[in-house]
Amino acid sequence: MPKLNFSGLMGKVKGLGPAVKSMLPGKLGGSKGGTATAAPEPDYDDIPEHLRPTFFQRKAHVLPVFAAYGLFLMTGIGIAAYLLIKGPAIEAEMEASIPRAEISEFQFVDERGEMGQDSGTATTAEPVDAPGEDTADASPSNAPIEAHSEPAIPDQMEQPTDTAMTQAASDADEPPLANDGPDPYAGNLAAYPDPGLIEDIASVGEVPTAGADGRVPWKVYARPSSSLETRPRIAIVVINLGLSVQATEAAIDLPGAVTLSFSPYAPNLKDWIAQARNAGHEVMVGLPMEPRDFPRSDAGLLSLMTGVEPAQNILNLQRVMSEGSGYIGLVNYQGSGFTANRAALEPVMEDLSKRGLVYFDTLDNATSIAPEVAQSVGMPHATADMMIDATQSRGSVLEHLTQLELLAKTQKTAIVSIKPFPMILQRVKRWSRELSGKGMVLTPLSGIITARLREG
Repeated sequence: MPKLNFSGLMGKVKGLGPAVKSMLPGKLGGSKGGTATAAPEPDYDDIPEHLRPTFFQRKAHVLPVFAAYGLFLMTGIGIAAYLLIKGPAIEAEMEASIPRAEISEFQFVDERGEMGQDSGTATTAEPVDAPGEDTADASPSNAPIEAHSEPAIPDQMEQPTDTAMTQAASDADEPPLANDGPDPYAGNLAAYPDPGLIEDIASVGEVPTAGADGRVPWKVYARPSSSLETRPRIAIVVINLGLSVQATEAAIDLPGAVTLSFSPYAPNLKDWIAQARNAGHEVMVGLPMEPRDFPRSDAGLLSLMTGVEPAQNILNLQRVMSEGSGYIGLVNYQGSGFTANRAALEPVMEDLSKRGLVYFDTLDNATSIAPEVAQSVGMPHATADMMIDATQSRGSVLEHLTQLELLAKTQKTAIVSIKPFPMILQRVKRWSRELSGKGMVLTPLSGIITARLREG
């Protein structure tokens, strides 16, 4: 490291005095033109010696200026000296603080949130090119859309966080779950679509409706549950399914009493619904609605909007309902803006109520008035008591499930909505196997709604 020549440095500093003084204007240095002219020294010969001003008194008008310049100069010298002395240590510290990522076994995550193993040539899933939470490609039209065009697919599945993927990997080290045996309702749910519960709309297609004989889809297509059950009931609703093959298959592998909700934008939606119902699950369909920060966030071409005529929203609602069959009702997707607008929400709830469907609010939006509006039109509905998503760690998921148990014991029923991430589904699957031993029972959402309606 170079040594500082302090004697030479101080000599240069002293040499700056005349130059600095020459740059000072007026009496402090030179003239306005920049030419230094020394002010004549006053004559103190006629003044008694004890009354003559001292040197500091005579220079009082220039000392603050020189002090400021000196302080500024010494500060600069101090900083330069510090950097010269500590420079290597600072550089080493900055180098050590640069974050680095290490990848083991060449794991990768595809666009749908599925994990894969690279064996020399990486193969990734075909990306879904469509608007999502952070994009805004679609703008609503005030004129009703008569043609049934193929909707854009929003990116409804968040990518798993590092914590979620790490916990999913750690779950693989746990003992495999024992087989529960065949589900008595697997393959035995009511046949669908029931001809008496279908309305064929020319510009849309077949949509569910209440039957002339008083039957309603949400009861006909529901998974049966005992009305004599006295144990605390817990319902699990897995939302946003159908966009990730791995997540959807893992959700279908959950106990049959778990309710599954599919995105209307899911490819092969009807096939997914068939697989879920054959496994004993009752199913629902997501209802895209306008988020509060639209157009920065967009729920897709089928979303219900606050800025359009009610007829357009009803048409989009019918298009969503025509995407599948055999479901008991609809679940909100986004909708923080739409579900806070009573004028836009009421016509939608009235239509759903007439068709004999239920509405489930996932608790995504704390300001939603959808349950209140559903109650006012006499529509069966439910709101999640808790949501579990990918922002929570494995330990946090278990804590939430424990809180859910306490809630069920307190109010006899409890509902949780979960997002389909590998770690969450694995945790919920293990936890659900232990419920019966704790004196509680896993119940489909329709069973909770029925029990609450019966209790008034």
